[in-house]
Amino acid sequence: MAEKKKISLGVSLGIIAAVAAVCAGAGYLHIQNLRQTYAEAEAAMPESAISRYLQQIQSGDLDGIYEDSMIVEPHLNGKEEYIAALEEIYAGVDIADITYVKSEESTEDNLLYQLVTDNTLLATVHLIKDSDGQWLASTIFSGDNDYTIEVPTGLTLTINGNAIDDTYCTEAGVTASNFEGLTDQSEAPIVNVYQINNLLAEPEIGIEGQSGYTTLKDVVSGTLYVGKSSTDTDLADTMLYDIETAARFPAQEVSLGAVAAVMVTGSDCYSRISTLQNTRFTSHSTSYFSNEKAYNIIQQSDNTAVGYVTYDYYASNGSVDRTWHAGFQVSLIESGGTWKIAGLGTDSTLNENQTIPEY
Repeated sequence: MAEKKKISLGVSLGIIAAVAAVCAGAGYLHIQNLRQTYAEAEAAMPESAISRYLQQIQSGDLDGIYEDSMIVEPHLNGKEEYIAALEEIYAGVDIADITYVKSEESTEDNLLYQLVTDNTLLATVHLIKDSDGQWLASTIFSGDNDYTIEVPTGLTLTINGNAIDDTYCTEAGVTASNFEGLTDQSEAPIVNVYQINNLLAEPEIGIEGQSGYTTLKDVVSGTLYVGKSSTDTDLADTMLYDIETAARFPAQEVSLGAVAAVMVTGSDCYSRISTLQNTRFTSHSTSYFSNEKAYNIIQQSDNTAVGYVTYDYYASNGSVDRTWHAGFQVSLIESGGTWKIAGLGTDSTLNENQTIPEY
Protein backbone atom coordinates (compact mmCIF):
# COMPACT_ATOMS: atom_id res chain seq x y z
CA MET A 1 0.00 0.00 0.00
CA ALA A 2 1.29 3.36 -0.85
CA GLU A 3 2.26 5.54 2.02
CA LYS A 4 -0.03 8.50 2.76
CA LYS A 5 1.66 11.74 3.35
CA LYS A 6 0.16 13.87 6.06
CA ILE A 7 0.27 17.57 6.24
CA SER A 8 0.44 18.87 9.74
CA LEU A 9 -2.13 21.40 11.03
CA GLY A 10 0.54 24.07 11.35
CA VAL A 11 1.55 23.61 7.79
CA SER A 12 -2.07 23.58 6.68
CA LEU A 13 -2.78 26.79 8.55
CA GLY A 14 0.36 28.34 7.10
CA ILE A 15 -0.75 27.47 3.59
CA ILE A 16 -4.22 28.84 4.27
CA ALA A 17 -2.75 32.04 5.69
CA ALA A 18 -0.43 32.40 2.74
CA VAL A 19 -3.30 31.87 0.31
CA ALA A 20 -5.44 34.36 2.21
CA ALA A 21 -2.63 36.87 2.19
CA VAL A 22 -2.18 36.44 -1.52
CA CYS A 23 -5.92 36.86 -2.07
CA ALA A 24 -6.03 39.90 0.20
CA GLY A 25 -3.05 41.38 -1.59
CA ALA A 26 -4.64 40.73 -4.92
CA GLY A 27 -7.83 42.37 -3.70
CA TYR A 28 -5.88 45.38 -2.44
CA LEU A 29 -4.06 45.69 -5.73
CA HIS A 30 -7.36 45.38 -7.55
CA ILE A 31 -8.82 48.21 -5.48
CA GLN A 32 -5.73 50.31 -6.05
CA ASN A 33 -5.94 49.62 -9.77
CA LEU A 34 -9.60 50.62 -9.73
CA ARG A 35 -8.78 53.82 -7.89
CA GLN A 36 -6.05 54.61 -10.38
CA THR A 37 -8.42 53.87 -13.23
CA TYR A 38 -11.09 56.11 -11.72
CA ALA A 39 -8.50 58.88 -11.15
CA GLU A 40 -7.32 58.62 -14.72
CA ALA A 41 -10.89 58.64 -15.97
CA GLU A 42 -11.67 61.67 -13.83
CA ALA A 43 -8.57 63.50 -15.06
CA ALA A 44 -9.70 62.81 -18.60
CA MET A 45 -12.98 64.64 -17.96
CA PRO A 46 -13.13 68.38 -18.71
CA GLU A 47 -14.74 69.11 -15.35
CA SER A 48 -11.56 67.95 -13.61
CA ALA A 49 -9.76 70.98 -15.00
CA ILE A 50 -12.36 73.33 -13.58
CA SER A 51 -12.16 71.61 -10.18
CA ARG A 52 -8.38 71.93 -10.19
CA TYR A 53 -8.62 75.54 -11.33
CA LEU A 54 -11.00 76.45 -8.50
CA GLN A 55 -8.85 74.60 -5.97
CA GLN A 56 -5.89 76.65 -7.12
CA ILE A 57 -7.92 79.84 -6.67
CA GLN A 58 -8.95 78.76 -3.18
CA SER A 59 -5.43 77.74 -2.11
CA GLY A 60 -3.86 80.83 -3.63
CA ASP A 61 -1.82 78.90 -6.18
CA LEU A 62 -2.18 81.67 -8.74
CA ASP A 63 1.32 81.06 -10.08
CA GLY A 64 0.10 77.59 -11.12
CA ILE A 65 -2.88 79.09 -12.94
CA TYR A 66 -0.55 81.50 -14.77
CA GLU A 67 1.72 78.63 -15.81
CA ASP A 68 -1.27 76.61 -17.08
CA SER A 69 -2.50 79.64 -19.02
CA MET A 70 0.76 79.74 -20.98
CA ILE A 71 0.03 76.18 -22.12
CA VAL A 72 -3.69 76.59 -22.82
CA GLU A 73 -3.49 79.87 -24.70
CA PRO A 74 0.01 81.41 -24.79
CA HIS A 75 -0.11 85.17 -24.20
CA LEU A 76 2.24 88.06 -23.57
CA ASN A 77 0.88 89.29 -20.24
CA GLY A 78 3.32 89.47 -17.35
CA LYS A 79 2.70 87.22 -14.34
CA GLU A 80 2.16 90.18 -12.00
CA GLU A 81 -0.57 91.74 -14.17
CA TYR A 82 -2.20 88.36 -14.81
CA ILE A 83 -2.37 87.45 -11.12
CA ALA A 84 -3.69 90.92 -10.23
CA ALA A 85 -6.53 90.41 -12.71
CA LEU A 86 -7.37 87.02 -11.19
CA GLU A 87 -7.39 88.48 -7.68
CA GLU A 88 -9.78 91.21 -8.82
CA ILE A 89 -12.21 88.65 -10.28
CA TYR A 90 -12.35 86.36 -7.26
CA ALA A 91 -12.02 88.89 -4.44
CA GLY A 92 -14.64 88.08 -1.78
CA VAL A 93 -16.09 85.15 -3.76
CA ASP A 94 -16.84 81.84 -1.99
CA ILE A 95 -15.51 79.13 -4.29
CA ALA A 96 -18.21 76.74 -3.01
CA ASP A 97 -20.89 79.01 -4.49
CA ILE A 98 -19.48 78.91 -8.02
CA THR A 99 -21.32 76.94 -10.68
CA TYR A 100 -20.36 76.46 -14.29
CA VAL A 101 -22.06 75.94 -17.61
CA LYS A 102 -20.63 74.88 -20.96
CA SER A 103 -20.70 77.58 -23.64
CA GLU A 104 -22.36 76.89 -26.98
CA GLU A 105 -19.22 78.24 -28.65
CA SER A 106 -17.26 75.19 -27.48
CA THR A 107 -15.73 72.75 -29.93
CA GLU A 108 -14.60 69.16 -29.36
CA ASP A 109 -11.02 70.08 -28.50
CA ASN A 110 -11.53 73.64 -27.26
CA LEU A 111 -14.11 73.95 -24.52
CA LEU A 112 -15.41 77.17 -23.01
CA TYR A 113 -17.11 77.21 -19.62
CA GLN A 114 -18.75 80.16 -17.89
CA LEU A 115 -18.23 80.41 -14.13
CA VAL A 116 -21.21 81.94 -12.35
CA THR A 117 -22.09 82.93 -8.79
CA ASP A 118 -25.32 84.60 -7.63
CA ASN A 119 -26.46 84.75 -11.27
CA THR A 120 -23.42 86.88 -12.07
CA LEU A 121 -20.81 85.88 -14.65
CA LEU A 122 -17.42 85.78 -12.99
CA ALA A 123 -15.23 84.59 -15.81
CA THR A 124 -15.01 82.39 -18.88
CA VAL A 125 -12.38 79.66 -18.86
CA HIS A 126 -10.82 77.95 -21.86
CA LEU A 127 -10.10 74.21 -21.59
CA ILE A 128 -7.75 72.11 -23.71
CA LYS A 129 -6.05 68.72 -23.33
CA ASP A 130 -2.34 68.65 -22.65
CA SER A 131 0.13 66.16 -24.14
CA ASP A 132 -0.80 63.63 -21.44
CA GLY A 133 -4.48 63.78 -22.28
CA GLN A 134 -5.42 65.74 -19.15
CA TRP A 135 -7.54 68.87 -19.32
CA LEU A 136 -6.15 72.26 -18.31
CA ALA A 137 -8.11 75.47 -17.69
CA SER A 138 -7.19 79.10 -18.33
CA THR A 139 -9.08 82.34 -17.72
CA ILE A 140 -9.99 84.31 -20.83
CA PHE A 141 -9.08 87.96 -20.41
CA SER A 142 -9.80 90.79 -22.81
CA GLY A 143 -7.23 93.50 -22.23
CA ASP A 144 -7.69 97.09 -23.38
CA ASN A 145 -4.03 97.73 -24.17
CA ASP A 146 -3.01 97.48 -27.83
CA TYR A 147 0.40 98.57 -29.08
CA THR A 148 2.10 99.28 -32.39
CA ILE A 149 5.85 99.01 -31.86
CA GLU A 150 8.60 99.95 -34.30
CA VAL A 151 11.93 98.17 -33.77
CA PRO A 152 15.15 98.78 -35.72
CA THR A 153 15.82 95.82 -38.00
CA GLY A 154 18.24 93.20 -36.72
CA LEU A 155 16.93 93.39 -33.14
CA THR A 156 14.60 90.91 -31.41
CA LEU A 157 11.76 92.54 -29.51
CA THR A 158 10.78 91.18 -26.08
CA ILE A 159 7.44 91.76 -24.33
CA ASN A 160 7.43 91.05 -20.59
CA GLY A 161 10.57 88.99 -21.11
CA ASN A 162 9.14 86.92 -23.98
CA ALA A 163 10.93 87.06 -27.35
CA ILE A 164 8.52 88.07 -30.11
CA ASP A 165 8.56 86.20 -33.42
CA ASP A 166 7.33 87.16 -36.88
CA THR A 167 3.77 86.14 -35.97
CA TYR A 168 3.27 89.64 -34.56
CA CYS A 169 5.16 91.48 -37.33
CA THR A 170 2.89 93.48 -39.65
CA GLU A 171 5.60 95.21 -41.72
CA ALA A 172 9.29 94.44 -42.18
CA GLY A 173 12.14 96.63 -43.43
CA VAL A 174 10.18 99.90 -43.70
CA THR A 175 11.06 103.53 -42.93
CA ALA A 176 10.33 104.52 -39.33
CA SER A 177 7.01 106.38 -39.38
CA ASN A 178 8.42 109.50 -37.69
CA PHE A 179 10.68 109.94 -40.76
CA GLU A 180 8.06 109.25 -43.44
CA GLY A 181 7.73 112.98 -44.09
CA LEU A 182 11.16 113.10 -45.72
CA THR A 183 11.34 113.33 -49.50
CA ASP A 184 14.65 111.45 -49.42
CA GLN A 185 14.36 108.59 -46.91
CA SER A 186 17.66 106.90 -47.80
CA GLU A 187 19.27 107.86 -44.46
CA ALA A 188 16.17 107.28 -42.32
CA PRO A 189 16.08 104.37 -39.84
CA ILE A 190 14.65 101.06 -41.11
CA VAL A 191 12.34 99.20 -38.74
CA ASN A 192 10.08 96.19 -38.33
CA VAL A 193 6.56 96.97 -37.12
CA TYR A 194 4.83 94.76 -34.53
CA GLN A 195 1.20 94.75 -33.40
CA ILE A 196 0.59 93.53 -29.84
CA ASN A 197 -3.04 93.39 -28.67
CA ASN A 198 -5.15 92.59 -25.61
CA LEU A 199 -2.56 93.19 -22.91
CA LEU A 200 -3.85 93.70 -19.37
CA ALA A 201 -1.36 96.46 -18.62
CA GLU A 202 1.48 98.41 -20.20
CA PRO A 203 4.17 95.84 -21.00
CA GLU A 204 7.87 95.79 -20.24
CA ILE A 205 9.52 96.24 -23.62
CA GLY A 206 13.12 95.28 -24.29
CA ILE A 207 15.59 93.91 -26.78
CA GLU A 208 16.75 90.34 -26.40
CA GLY A 209 20.37 90.03 -25.30
CA GLN A 210 20.97 93.78 -25.19
CA SER A 211 20.64 96.55 -22.63
CA GLY A 212 20.24 100.31 -22.92
CA TYR A 213 17.16 100.26 -25.14
CA THR A 214 13.98 102.11 -24.27
CA THR A 215 10.83 103.46 -25.94
CA LEU A 216 9.28 106.78 -26.87
CA LYS A 217 5.56 107.14 -27.52
CA ASP A 218 4.58 109.08 -30.63
CA VAL A 219 2.50 112.09 -29.57
CA VAL A 220 0.16 111.78 -32.56
CA SER A 221 -0.29 108.07 -33.34
CA GLY A 222 0.68 106.48 -30.03
CA THR A 223 3.20 104.23 -31.80
CA LEU A 224 6.07 103.13 -29.57
CA TYR A 225 9.52 103.74 -31.05
CA VAL A 226 12.32 101.52 -29.76
CA GLY A 227 15.83 102.94 -29.68
CA LYS A 228 19.06 103.20 -27.76
CA SER A 229 18.69 105.60 -24.84
CA SER A 230 20.84 108.71 -25.34
CA THR A 231 22.61 110.66 -22.61
CA ASP A 232 24.49 112.88 -25.09
CA THR A 233 24.11 116.43 -23.75
CA ASP A 234 25.37 117.93 -27.02
CA LEU A 235 22.60 116.13 -28.90
CA ALA A 236 20.03 117.40 -26.40
CA ASP A 237 21.36 120.97 -26.75
CA THR A 238 21.19 120.68 -30.54
CA MET A 239 17.59 119.50 -30.35
CA LEU A 240 16.71 122.52 -28.20
CA TYR A 241 18.56 124.97 -30.43
CA ASP A 242 16.97 123.64 -33.61
CA ILE A 243 13.40 123.70 -32.33
CA GLU A 244 13.76 127.15 -30.73
CA THR A 245 15.18 128.53 -33.96
CA ALA A 246 12.22 127.13 -35.87
CA ALA A 247 9.85 128.57 -33.24
CA ARG A 248 11.28 132.08 -33.71
CA PHE A 249 10.13 132.21 -37.34
CA PRO A 250 6.37 132.58 -36.62
CA ALA A 251 7.32 135.38 -34.20
CA GLN A 252 9.28 137.12 -37.01
CA GLU A 253 12.48 136.87 -35.01
CA VAL A 254 14.45 134.87 -37.62
CA SER A 255 14.34 134.49 -41.38
CA LEU A 256 13.22 131.42 -43.32
CA GLY A 257 16.88 130.91 -44.18
CA ALA A 258 17.65 130.42 -40.50
CA VAL A 259 14.95 127.75 -40.38
CA ALA A 260 16.39 126.02 -43.46
CA ALA A 261 19.72 125.81 -41.63
CA VAL A 262 18.21 123.68 -38.84
CA MET A 263 15.48 121.79 -40.69
CA VAL A 264 15.57 119.36 -43.62
CA THR A 265 14.07 121.38 -46.48
CA GLY A 266 12.78 118.24 -48.15
CA SER A 267 10.39 117.43 -45.34
CA ASP A 268 6.72 117.86 -44.50
CA CYS A 269 7.53 119.95 -41.43
CA TYR A 270 9.62 122.44 -43.43
CA SER A 271 6.89 122.64 -46.06
CA ARG A 272 4.36 123.55 -43.38
CA ILE A 273 6.49 126.16 -41.63
CA SER A 274 7.77 127.77 -44.85
CA THR A 275 4.20 128.48 -45.99
CA LEU A 276 3.14 129.80 -42.58
CA GLN A 277 1.81 133.37 -42.59
CA ASN A 278 3.79 134.99 -39.76
CA THR A 279 2.70 138.58 -40.38
CA ARG A 280 -0.14 138.27 -37.88
CA PHE A 281 2.14 137.85 -34.87
CA THR A 282 2.01 141.03 -32.78
CA SER A 283 5.17 143.11 -32.88
CA HIS A 284 7.04 142.87 -29.60
CA SER A 285 10.09 144.37 -27.99
CA THR A 286 10.84 141.63 -25.46
CA SER A 287 10.90 137.88 -25.77
CA TYR A 288 12.75 134.96 -24.26
CA PHE A 289 12.64 131.20 -23.69
CA SER A 290 12.67 129.61 -20.25
CA ASN A 291 12.31 126.19 -18.65
CA GLU A 292 13.81 124.55 -21.73
CA LYS A 293 14.17 120.79 -21.59
CA ALA A 294 15.03 118.04 -24.08
CA TYR A 295 14.45 114.58 -22.65
CA ASN A 296 13.63 110.92 -23.28
CA ILE A 297 15.89 111.00 -26.33
CA ILE A 298 16.44 107.72 -28.14
CA GLN A 299 18.42 106.85 -31.24
CA GLN A 300 16.71 104.60 -33.75
CA SER A 301 20.00 104.50 -35.68
CA ASP A 302 23.45 106.05 -35.34
CA ASN A 303 22.49 109.08 -37.44
CA THR A 304 18.95 109.69 -36.13
CA ALA A 305 17.33 110.66 -32.85
CA VAL A 306 13.88 111.44 -31.50
CA GLY A 307 12.88 113.00 -28.21
CA TYR A 308 10.57 115.39 -26.41
CA VAL A 309 11.22 119.14 -26.06
CA THR A 310 9.36 121.56 -23.82
CA TYR A 311 9.86 125.25 -23.16
CA ASP A 312 8.01 128.39 -22.13
CA TYR A 313 8.13 131.35 -24.52
CA TYR A 314 7.37 134.87 -23.30
CA ALA A 315 6.69 137.90 -25.52
CA SER A 316 5.68 141.47 -24.66
CA ASN A 317 5.22 144.75 -26.53
CA GLY A 318 5.05 146.80 -23.35
CA SER A 319 1.30 146.83 -23.01
CA VAL A 320 0.37 143.26 -23.89
CA ASP A 321 2.29 140.15 -22.94
CA ARG A 322 1.78 136.40 -23.07
CA THR A 323 3.56 133.15 -22.22
CA TRP A 324 3.21 130.06 -24.40
CA HIS A 325 3.84 126.63 -22.84
CA ALA A 326 5.05 124.52 -25.76
CA GLY A 327 5.67 120.81 -26.16
CA PHE A 328 7.07 118.98 -29.17
CA GLN A 329 8.28 115.62 -30.35
CA VAL A 330 11.37 116.28 -32.44
CA SER A 331 12.99 113.83 -34.87
CA LEU A 332 16.53 114.69 -35.96
CA ILE A 333 18.70 113.30 -38.73
CA GLU A 334 22.42 113.89 -39.19
CA SER A 335 23.59 114.64 -42.69
CA GLY A 336 26.98 116.03 -43.57
CA GLY A 337 27.89 116.39 -39.90
CA THR A 338 24.86 118.56 -39.10
CA TRP A 339 21.82 117.48 -37.09
CA LYS A 340 18.57 118.84 -38.54
CA ILE A 341 14.89 118.52 -37.77
CA ALA A 342 13.31 115.83 -39.96
CA GLY A 343 9.93 115.54 -38.28
CA LEU A 344 7.76 117.32 -35.72
CA GLY A 345 4.80 116.41 -33.56
CA THR A 346 3.03 118.96 -31.35
CA ASP A 347 1.70 118.15 -27.88
CA SER A 348 1.53 120.99 -25.37
CA THR A 349 0.48 118.55 -22.62
CA LEU A 350 4.12 117.42 -22.51
CA ASN A 351 4.81 120.76 -20.84
CA GLU A 352 4.20 120.53 -17.09
CA ASN A 353 3.25 124.22 -17.03
CA GLN A 354 0.45 123.74 -19.55
CA THR A 355 -2.96 124.16 -17.93
CA ILE A 356 -5.58 121.76 -19.24
CA PRO A 357 -8.95 123.53 -19.43
CA GLU A 358 -11.77 122.00 -17.45
CA TYR A 359 -15.12 121.57 -19.18
